[in-house]
Amino acid sequence: MSLSNNIKSSLDIAFKDLLYFWRMKMLFITFLTLPIVLMFLFGFMFPTVGTSNIYSGKIASPYSNIPIGIVVEDGGATAHNVADQFKQLASSTGLLKIKDFSSFEVAREKIVAGELKGVIVVPNGFTEALKSNRQAVIIVTMDDTSSQLSSVVYSQILMLFKMISSSISASIIKNVNESIDANFIVEPINVERRNLIAGTTSSFEFLAPGFMALNIVMGTLSGLAAAIAREKEQGTLDGILVAPISSYAIITGKVLAQTIRGMAQAFIVLGISMAFFGVKIYGSFLLMLLIMFLGVSSFIGIGIIATTLAPEQETAMTLIMLFQIPSMFICNILFPIEQLPKWLQYIGKMMPLYYAADGLRKVIVLNANFNQIAWDIIVLLLYSIITLSIAIPLFRKALTR
Repeated sequence: MSLSNNIKSSLDIAFKDLLYFWRMKMLFITFLTLPIVLMFLFGFMFPTVGTSNIYSGKIASPYSNIPIGIVVEDGGATAHNVADQFKQLASSTGLLKIKDFSSFEVAREKIVAGELKGVIVVPNGFTEALKSNRQAVIIVTMDDTSSQLSSVVYSQILMLFKMISSSISASIIKNVNESIDANFIVEPINVERRNLIAGTTSSFEFLAPGFMALNIVMGTLSGLAAAIAREKEQGTLDGILVAPISSYAIITGKVLAQTIRGMAQAFIVLGISMAFFGVKIYGSFLLMLLIMFLGVSSFIGIGIIATTLAPEQETAMTLIMLFQIPSMFICNILFPIEQLPKWLQYIGKMMPLYYAADGLRKVIVLNANFNQIAWDIIVLLLYSIITLSIAIPLFRKALTR
């Protein structure tokens, strides 16, 4: 059979698969809905958080108006003044919603009831300590049933009191010697954060490329497994086999159809990220396409191997899920890979998803050139060659059984 006939046969197979996909309305709608739901879910789970600078009074946080109780046990004017300053700062920054309580025990009951996330106590002796030139103490108790929230809110409380403490220090220094720059004495070193790329960036910009790669994996692997296993179970593959076309044309057609589907889902994710979450493409669009194509190629090889080895569709889907679900957590998509144990990091870096996400992230966010993502491209290319070299003979053998 000539090359042109093989190409035409491959396109016919791909068109048939895509037409079947289009006619399965529920499957088609689910396919389009899945990346949309995931992107909005992840986008609002990981909201844009700016940078904090306590020296300028700017505190960025993913949480706002967290209910916190305050108890002023000390009757001194300074204690009440500090409490009032704290309430004013908490209100103006929108970080905390402060409620007054008469005692710690009453406020503690509110934490247990779920109405408060923490309690601040200005204890007896606070004013006297400051008047005696001794360090005064503020006691903070957090609701530790949500460790992540309590950790963030506690850091916010510390920053607000640090601002008040710096203000008190400045006034003390001014009273001692007006010629001294109080800001220099209180904070001789000022730390400012500069973004790696120009302009305003968001944390979601670093997450979106990972979600694109994740959708490519999920769409490609599950679609391929379903397409091949379904035809095996329904017996329609026999009809294709008796047709005067080569097995390579069948494989190419299947791969082409899944490539189009995987790329379509990735572009849906990218479009939502840009339209709703402020994601920008700083790098080359062609490089981004190259990584997406290599990512799809590497996943297709794995999908064909799993599908060919599985006797029926359910087993194939289970094998695919066995590969997909761990990849989500160990390939630097949802969580930093550095928080995993070393041995698990090595496994994560053996997955093609890690390199697809890494390459997309560098191109889209960091404006990386070809040389800077060469390793990601090489690994994905090797993955594609090796897995397809194993998958194609296996698939041809399965066709001729």
